[in-house]
Amino acid sequence: MHLRAYAAAIAALLWVAFLSVPGVADEKPASEQPTPDYLIIAANDLQGAAEEWQKHREANGRTTRVATLAQIATWAGKEKINLLDLKNFIRKHGGEKPAPEFQVLLLGDCPAEGSEGFDPRSEIPWFMSTYKDAYERSAIPGDNFLADTIGEDNEMPDFAIGRIPARTPAQAAIALKKVKAYESARLGEWLKRLTFFAGEGRFGAAVDQMLENLFTQMAEQVIDPAYDLRMTYANIKSAYAYVPSRFSDKVLEEANTGAFLLSYMGHGAVDRLDDMHVSQGEGKRDLRYPILQDDDVAKFNIEEGKLPVMIIVACATGFLDHKELCLTERICFAEKAPVAVISSSRDSHPYSNTLLQNALITEMTKNRRGTLGEAFKLAKREIVEGKDKNRKSLENMAAFIIPKREEREKLNRAHLYLYNLIGDPGLRLRYPNIELSAWNSTNGVATAKDKPLTSLVAIQGETLKLVVKPNERLPYTPKDKTSTAYIECGLDVRRSQIFGEIKALNTKDLISPDDAQRKAAEEAVVQNHATANDKRVVDYVGEKNYIGEALAWSEFTIKIEEGLAPGDYIVKLFALDSTGQHCGFAALKLKVKEK
Repeated sequence: MHLRAYAAAIAALLWVAFLSVPGVADEKPASEQPTPDYLIIAANDLQGAAEEWQKHREANGRTTRVATLAQIATWAGKEKINLLDLKNFIRKHGGEKPAPEFQVLLLGDCPAEGSEGFDPRSEIPWFMSTYKDAYERSAIPGDNFLADTIGEDNEMPDFAIGRIPARTPAQAAIALKKVKAYESARLGEWLKRLTFFAGEGRFGAAVDQMLENLFTQMAEQVIDPAYDLRMTYANIKSAYAYVPSRFSDKVLEEANTGAFLLSYMGHGAVDRLDDMHVSQGEGKRDLRYPILQDDDVAKFNIEEGKLPVMIIVACATGFLDHKELCLTERICFAEKAPVAVISSSRDSHPYSNTLLQNALITEMTKNRRGTLGEAFKLAKREIVEGKDKNRKSLENMAAFIIPKREEREKLNRAHLYLYNLIGDPGLRLRYPNIELSAWNSTNGVATAKDKPLTSLVAIQGETLKLVVKPNERLPYTPKDKTSTAYIECGLDVRRSQIFGEIKALNTKDLISPDDAQRKAAEEAVVQNHATANDKRVVDYVGEKNYIGEALAWSEFTIKIEEGLAPGDYIVKLFALDSTGQHCGFAALKLKVKEK
C-alpha cells in the first residue's frame, strides 16, 4: 500500500474508533453523524459535567458533541495532545469554513504560568502568542488561537469560543447552574438596566478627559436611549462619585439589583480592581479605598437569575494561568455573581479597550445577537476591521495618544488574544420579546395612513397625546387585584445631562476628623450620586389601559410644562406582564422648543 494511502486508512480507523467512544457520539458511520454546532472539549475529569452541559444545550435545540482530551488523543493517535491537535479536531467538526452558529466551549482550567505541559485531568492548554502586553512585560496568552481556523494567518476568530476554567465537577456545576438560572429568569426591568462603574484613568489630565469624553460619546451615540444607564465613578470630583469608604459596597449594591450588563472601566490586577483615590493635600499620599477585591466577590447576591454579563475593561483580571484564582475565576464560581465575564489575561491598553467595549455593547444592545459568543466574536473582529460608522471619530481621538496607525493596528491584534470569554459562548442573551410603538392619538385611534413615531417636537406648555401599542398582546394571569399587565411612560433628560441640583461640597470634608463635617459631606455625595443617576423628569399615567385577557394599548397625555428648559429629551416606554413572560421597552426623541 502506498504510504499516503496507508496513513489515510489509519486516520480513518482512528476517526471511527473516536466516534464509537461512549459520550462522544452514537455508534453510527461518520457520514451519518449530524454536524455539531456546539462542541464541548473537556478535561478528562470533567466528562460528566460536560455531558450535563450537553443535555442543557440539546434541550435548547443545539446539535452538540462532547470530547475529552483523552478521546481526542485517541483520535489523533497520540498519548498526549497539543494545541495544534486541538485545533485540527475543532476544524474536523466545524469544517474548513465554520457555520456562523458553530461554537466551542472549553471545560477546564489553564495550566499555571511557567509550568511544563498541562494536566489533562483538569487542564486544557491555552496559546501563548508572540504579542507583548501594553507595557511590554509579558507575552499574551488566550484562547483566540483555537478559534482561528480559516487561513490561520489573519488571527481573527472564525467562530465563538469560551472557557469555564473549572478544575472540579463542583465548579463546573455552579457555572452551569448560573447559565440555567439566567436563561430561565423572569423578564423585567433588569433587562433594560446597564450598570457601569469606573476608576480614574490617572494617565494625565488630557488623556483622562479624552477617555471620559469617549464614554459620554458611547452613552449618547452607541447605546439605544431606551436602556437605563447607572454609573458609579471613583472620581470624587464627579457628580457620579460615591462615599469613598463605602464605594465598594455601593458597586455591589448596584450590581445586586440585577442588570443586562455590568461593566467596569479602569485599572485592575489579578485579584482586584483599582482603588478610589482621595487627596490629603500637596506633599501627602492619597488615601485609597478599594473598588472591588477578591474577597468582595462573595458579597454578590443577585437574585432570581437576573445575572448580568460582566465586562471588565482593565488589566490582568482574567489572568487564568496565575497560581492563585484571578478575580474573573472567583466571579465565575460564585453562584449569585455575573453569569459570564469578559476580561483581559494580561495588561491591556485604554485605546483597544475602548474599541472592544464599544463594539461589544453595540453587538449586545443594538444588534441584539442571539448568543454571548456571537456578540463577543463579532466585537473582537470589529476592533481589527473597523467597520463601525463611529470608528473614524474614535481613531481621530486615539491618534492623539498613539500617532502611528501601524502601532494601533498591532495593539488591536494583541487584544484578540488578551480578551477572553470566561463563560458559555452558547449563552442565550435575554431581550425584550415584544415591540412597542407610539402613535399620535385621536381618541385612542390611529388611522391606516399613520406611521409609528420615532421623534416628537413640542413647545413649552403644549399638551401631546400618545397611543402606545404593543405589537404583541400581553397575556397575564392575575394573582390578586394588584397583579396586572401594564405600559408605563416617562420623560427623561439625556444621559449626558443631570436633572436636579448637585450639591457643592469641599471634598476634604470627606476625610475630616470632625464627625459632623464628614457626615454632612458624605450625605451630599450620596444625594449627588442619586441625582446624577436619576434622569426622570416626570412620569405619565396611562389614561386608558385595556385590561382583559391581555393589555392591548394605553393612552398617555404628555404635558410639557412651561418651566421645562428647551432642549432634547427622551420619552421612555416600558411594558411588562405579571408573569414575567413578556416585556418590552422603547424610546422616542423629544425636542422641546421655547414658547
